[in-house]
Amino acid sequence: MNCCCCCCDSDRAEPEPEPPAGDPEPPRRCTKYRLTVESMRVTQIDDGFLGGDLETTWTFTVNGQVKTYVNENLDVGTHAIGETFFVDVPAETSKIELVVSGVEDDPVFDDPLPGFTHVWGQPDNWGVGAQSGSGSDSNITYTLNYSITCADDAATFSVSRDVLMEYGEEKAEQRGVKASRETQLSWAMSRLQRDDWELVQATDDRYVFKGYGTLPKRLTEKYG
Repeated sequence: MNCCCCCCDSDRAEPEPEPPAGDPEPPRRCTKYRLTVESMRVTQIDDGFLGGDLETTWTFTVNGQVKTYVNENLDVGTHAIGETFFVDVPAETSKIELVVSGVEDDPVFDDPLPGFTHVWGQPDNWGVGAQSGSGSDSNITYTLNYSITCADDAATFSVSRDVLMEYGEEKAEQRGVKASRETQLSWAMSRLQRDDWELVQATDDRYVFKGYGTLPKRLTEKYG
């Protein structure tokens, strides 16, 4: 007599159902942005009876922060600028406002140059990405290129004292002055602080900064 033992599907343990997946966390909204004025592309200039290039001073204002760009030989072509602003955007109703104005410095009287104003808010994702604005009159036709990126996460960067001193020494040479080493170091520290880099630690030969952007890295690559 043959004996057969069979296993039925009903005897197998049923797998426990997986718990329902929770709702994914919404992405964290950026609360600090970096606006960098990158370059100016000039396609036409006219200095009137004086001829030649334009002697210009440009003013960039971002949410009350003011920086100037001086180009005493502005001609047709692309001119690098590289001015950076950091803007807090604490609420959904916060705005990022860029105001651009310029003046042509003439011996007799200064001529205002065409500017523009851009305002970015939540419906525009605060302008994140590559942007441009332009101006044109009888003196100049130009396009200003700038970019806006999220800058929420501060970074730390260590810079040697030698790098800071090299930067300060170059500035002294450019200004044609004799400055003490303490003054040269102060110029370098001030340059980093203007770009929102905070000194968090210092030793005899190294300084650690915390902030946003790439200025400490660029200084190290140039003077290290």
